[in-house]
Amino acid sequence: MFNGEISFEIADIEYIDVNLGTEIKPSKIVNKGNVVALGRKAPKYKWIYEIKYDDEAEYFNSLEKVVNQLYEKKEYINQLTSRYEEVSINIYIRSEFAEIGYSIPSHILKKLSLLDCSVNFSILSFGMAIDE
Repeated sequence: MFNGEISFEIADIEYIDVNLGTEIKPSKIVNKGNVVALGRKAPKYKWIYEIKYDDEAEYFNSLEKVVNQLYEKKEYINQLTSRYEEVSINIYIRSEFAEIGYSIPSHILKKLSLLDCSVNFSILSFGMAIDE
């Protein structure tokens, strides 16, 4: 089992005003001061666009979709990175196995390199591999 999300996130202490068109709408907006988990309040505003995937093939399709969408708006994305504190692409991967392997094809890496935002990876493995 291999699943997760790929998200484009913007965070700042000031209100976030973003218009990425009809294809890239926020999946979630968090306002500064909102209670987010365990009674804790959000220290920043967050704007999050997210795509979920359920297997390795969907991972590649989702990654390519997000990167292509952002690449088409690279000038605007690069303006956002100078305006807001944090602008990032986050790749969340979960697996029931102890080892996780994935790759990013070179054509996607080339497009990512032209976006002035960070790329973060969060990998969570439940370590359920069986020794045979």
